[in-house]
Amino acid sequence: MIRLYNQPVTGNVMENFFNSPLRNSRSNTTPSNIYEHENAFVIELAVPGYSKEDFSITLEQQRLTIAAEQKQHEINDDKFLRREFGINGVNRSFVLPKTVDADNITADFNNGILNVRIPLQKEARIKKEIAIS
Repeated sequence: MIRLYNQPVTGNVMENFFNSPLRNSRSNTTPSNIYEHENAFVIELAVPGYSKEDFSITLEQQRLTIAAEQKQHEINDDKFLRREFGINGVNRSFVLPKTVDADNITADFNNGILNVRIPLQKEARIKKEIAIS
């Protein structure tokens, strides 16, 4: 085992994560939740600092793409002593199954959360019990 930054091999994992010089906030992707709700998939993106007009949502060949351009967070009178977050732009893509109803995808934006609801086709909602022989 190799010691990095003169730290013991075992230590506080969270402290190492937050204080690591290798950690770069610009390399993080936009956090998302994906779940199934009432015969639809829902994608939630945490996007504070944006408005709904900033987003472009497109569907091409079963690939849903959500994008927004980078915004500058300007502070003119002060100097940053530490800068750990910014509004770095959004560019997330999700490959959707063929069972979704692409014509009825909807999106809404509330309190910094973008919700995209992707309904399933009616044929895909059929539930059938399979007997074991």
